[in-house]
Amino acid sequence: DAAAALKATEPVADLKNRLLQLAVDADIVLDLHCDADAVMHLYALTPQADIATELGALLGARAVLLATESGDSPFDEACSRPWLQLQQQLAPHPLPLGCFSSTVELRGETDVRHDWAAQDAEGLLRFLAQEGFIDGLDAPAPFDCSARPLAGCMPVHAPYAGLLVWHQTLGREVKAGQALAELIDPVSGESTLLCSPVDGLHFARELQRWAQAGQSVAKVAGHQALRTGKLLSA
Repeated sequence: DAAAALKATEPVADLKNRLLQLAVDADIVLDLHCDADAVMHLYALTPQADIATELGALLGARAVLLATESGDSPFDEACSRPWLQLQQQLAPHPLPLGCFSSTVELRGETDVRHDWAAQDAEGLLRFLAQEGFIDGLDAPAPFDCSARPLAGCMPVHAPYAGLLVWHQTLGREVKAGQALAELIDPVSGESTLLCSPVDGLHFARELQRWAQAGQSVAKVAGHQALRTGKLLSA
């Protein structure tokens, strides 16, 4: 009833309201996205780490990024967090979370291939099968999917505008201080190494090779929670 009563004054807000109205009573909500340039990864609530890791393994995701609240009000949390808030308000009375929701980042903008599309679709179907919604699929092969705190996802910023030359390929575990890219000022010729701030998975980066001053150009998913506030914003 609350979702149906939402008002909007602009088209984008109206579309968001309609999406929530369609999804608010669902058991599973999967918000399918892609990053700029990235390996497969997904976002979910920390209390739903087990099912999120299951989904990640079935999709071959390199990382599952978890938070109880990301601070940026994403669509997946609009569906799942009300259940967590209700559970907290009714404690100590047990209340299962009625919706599992996740944002799934299907790699990057240029990763458009028939084989990956078929692989990802099969992974989603296998997830629905394991959750009991469909049948007829065999158990998948095991895949090690790493769950990490979203608060440990650290951005790498460009200190000035310039050309990016990447030193590392995506999907590698890197060490703190390891060079990820070189930033070149085409006017002065100045060159600066952009290094990983933490040990972690280099899972996403900017697709364009020209960086603006202060722009976040890469992300490394560490194992320790180091950030607060709006965790999805670099």
